[in-house]
Amino acid sequence: MKKLSTSVFHHLTITAVTLAVLTACGGGGDSGGGSSAGGVGLGAPADPVVSGDASGKTPDDGVPNAQSLAVAAVDRSAKPMELPDTVWPSNYKLWFRPDAALKTFVGRGDVEIEVLKPVDAIVVAAHNLNFAKGRTTLRKVSNPGVATPLIPTPQTLGDFVQLRLSDGQIAKGKYLLHMEWDGKIQFSDAEYCPPAEVQRNPFCSAATGVFKVGLSTPEGVSSDAIVTQGETNYARQWFPGWDEPAFRHTFEISAEVPGDWKTVSNGAQTEAVKLPDGYQRVAFEKTPSMPMYLAFFGGGKFDVLADNFRNPLDGSDMPLRWFTPPGRADWAKFAMAWTKVSMDYYYKYTGIPLPFKKFDTVAANDSYNNKPNTGFGGMENWGSIFEFADAVLTKPGDTPTLYSVTVVTHEVAHQWFGDLVTLDWWDNVWLNESFARWFERRTTIKFHPEYYSFSDYVLDKHSVIVADLRSTAVPVQRNLNDAGSFGFISPSIFVYNKGSHVLETIQNYIGEEAMQKGLQIYLKDYALGNVTPSRLWSSLEKATDKKVADIGDSFIRQTGIPLLTLDAQCAGNSTYVNITQESFPNQNQFPASAWTIPVTLAYGDAMDQRKTFVMSGNSTQVELPGCTAVLAGPTGQDYYVSNYSAPSWSALLAKAQSFAGNKPLLLNIERDAFRLLGVGRITQAQYDQIKGIVNLPAPMLAKMQASEQKMVAVDAGLEKEEYPHALRFQGSLKLRENDKR
Repeated sequence: MKKLSTSVFHHLTITAVTLAVLTACGGGGDSGGGSSAGGVGLGAPADPVVSGDASGKTPDDGVPNAQSLAVAAVDRSAKPMELPDTVWPSNYKLWFRPDAALKTFVGRGDVEIEVLKPVDAIVVAAHNLNFAKGRTTLRKVSNPGVATPLIPTPQTLGDFVQLRLSDGQIAKGKYLLHMEWDGKIQFSDAEYCPPAEVQRNPFCSAATGVFKVGLSTPEGVSSDAIVTQGETNYARQWFPGWDEPAFRHTFEISAEVPGDWKTVSNGAQTEAVKLPDGYQRVAFEKTPSMPMYLAFFGGGKFDVLADNFRNPLDGSDMPLRWFTPPGRADWAKFAMAWTKVSMDYYYKYTGIPLPFKKFDTVAANDSYNNKPNTGFGGMENWGSIFEFADAVLTKPGDTPTLYSVTVVTHEVAHQWFGDLVTLDWWDNVWLNESFARWFERRTTIKFHPEYYSFSDYVLDKHSVIVADLRSTAVPVQRNLNDAGSFGFISPSIFVYNKGSHVLETIQNYIGEEAMQKGLQIYLKDYALGNVTPSRLWSSLEKATDKKVADIGDSFIRQTGIPLLTLDAQCAGNSTYVNITQESFPNQNQFPASAWTIPVTLAYGDAMDQRKTFVMSGNSTQVELPGCTAVLAGPTGQDYYVSNYSAPSWSALLAKAQSFAGNKPLLLNIERDAFRLLGVGRITQAQYDQIKGIVNLPAPMLAKMQASEQKMVAVDAGLEKEEYPHALRFQGSLKLRENDKR
């Protein structure tokens, strides 16, 4: 498989470094300071305050230099949806300090911003944060000695605060914004989610913003720790800022925490200084440019399992660490080894190294068990993944679970697909999650086939199909509105799983080599930026002469699945295959009627010949050489159901021996037939004949039956959906305007 060329790799590395430098201009003061530096109520030095410009004019803040022009050239075509696009942050120096009881915290931010045109106010997102009186100021980069006070004024609706001058407008230019605040450390669902809130928001959970957990040893001894969770827009409970994916900027995170804690954040730790009051001041390297929701901090009495990862691209070493509850470092040995294998795969696949000096995973359990409805199993914070220890760590002597295998490689995949490139708005969250699910399955199949196989992937596809035929089905690319704000990817089987099967279908069409090359182009072209479906499709099309956009859009924008019916007839020395498409019978609220479908036909005496084409109309005819049986979708992985006329079924089944070694394909033939039986498109006798000839092995039959029983139980409400992820959103999601979609 081809890798990104050396010249392209160096270009991307230089580009990433250049962007980081350009957006990292100094200013905002020293966020380190002494033991009481900058904290609200902790002796923070006062800013000199002067009145605003008495003339009332709003002149530009100087002439941009060459560096400023380079910053302005950064692609900002992904516009924010809720916050104004008139103010853009470039670097955020964040400091915070929790109280000894871990109930509240104080914070400070020094943010480099650019005001693109005169504005009445700077708008930031903040939830349950109290701005310190008289501590919000603005300094011009061209005149940093003068601090002008701003008045934090909450908007009536939403979690937005306007930072206003006492009169007049804020001029166009570059500024240093200083803010101080205090907030609450979340603890229990019962406390954070009262009954009225649960009724309004069934996905309510205290695992948001800054939250407390009880790290538990194997012997049951517990100690308090704090971690953060920012996705989707919960970082606004930690610090005020610009928490939409369109706003990417760098972060310099520092904190004052108990002196016996180990701490971790996105960047490598640069200092840990003991303070007189028993706390310690810790600081971390500036991050690459990234969305606010990926910022992370964790602190507590963790144990650490350390290792090194050898970069297969240049042979350099990167420190790896797994932070675990005390006494459980050995429990992370399998996860550490699997992290190294996963990273090696993604480095080779993408040709792009991660822009960090280290890579961490934080695994925290919670002896309090106060957050049962977290809605997530892991979080892809860039450079510092968070996992729930009980689900991912393996006690020595025990066998790792399937989930503990897949969640590790899933979150590592996000470091490229979601972090290096990020969705533009939450209706495109599938661009994060479908890719992570797709790579999660492919890496597990490749390296741990004892846990997962392509036959399992076929069963997963049919679980998706069952869900995709219900009245509750939603498109992979959601049409977001207020009704979907609380759990807007639920049921998540579409955003995670259906999207992954669409990606598999596209790869089967363009080929693995073109898929890899196209995704390398996608990552290179939009590194440290935002992505959209059209940007993905165009990147894939650059790697092949085949068109992808219409195919991809037709599958991610619609519910349901196409049903192809094939009738193959021999005439002379050719086989003419008449194919029709329709929507598989369903209960969809807004059913689709047609798709643009990449179809591959297998034919020939040994069924080893292939013909691939795109079907966009309701019917088409294909001519094949010779008189031959025909099979649609010979991988068994494409996202459509295939039916055949009675003579075509007979001809195909007569060739079943040709597929005897392809268990995923045989399973898919049987599963398609089972779906067709359920809607009366074939008879019981036909199904029994198909099932008998396919002759699936006993272990596969057992898996198939277990899958069917699971789906029946979910339908009856006896079991929960297998994929209970529920991304939540603070407030009401804004519906994207048509011209922005």
